[in-house]
Amino acid sequence: MVSRKSKAAIEFLHFLVDISDPATGSISCRKLAAWLGLTEQDLHKRWLQRGVSLAWHAFADELLAVLDAAQAQCHGLERVIDWYFNTPIEQAGRRTADQLVIAGEARWLTRQLDIFEIWISTPLPSSKPLCR
Repeated sequence: MVSRKSKAAIEFLHFLVDISDPATGSISCRKLAAWLGLTEQDLHKRWLQRGVSLAWHAFADELLAVLDAAQAQCHGLERVIDWYFNTPIEQAGRRTADQLVIAGEARWLTRQLDIFEIWISTPLPSSKPLCR
């Protein structure tokens, strides 16, 4: 039997394959934007807000690291993407994960998610236990 954590990891790997260019393996801005429910231009603007000296692949790696760490708490990718954009994080001055990534604080957020100092607390159906 596959654990919920393993299912989350497998789902994330499928997501990475889906957003990667098959020829180069690099993350496609267009494909990632579509998954996030953004236009390519909106995702590009977020990257530029992060700073012009930061390469696209570095920005994408930071964003994906946050999504991966959040999904490791055994949540579906759609739920994690909703959390990423819409949930203010108390420990970060009520900024969202998206705002933290744009501000260059993805490493801090990833560490906090990895050690469960930040818990994704959107409601789950009562029949499903939380996975920690």
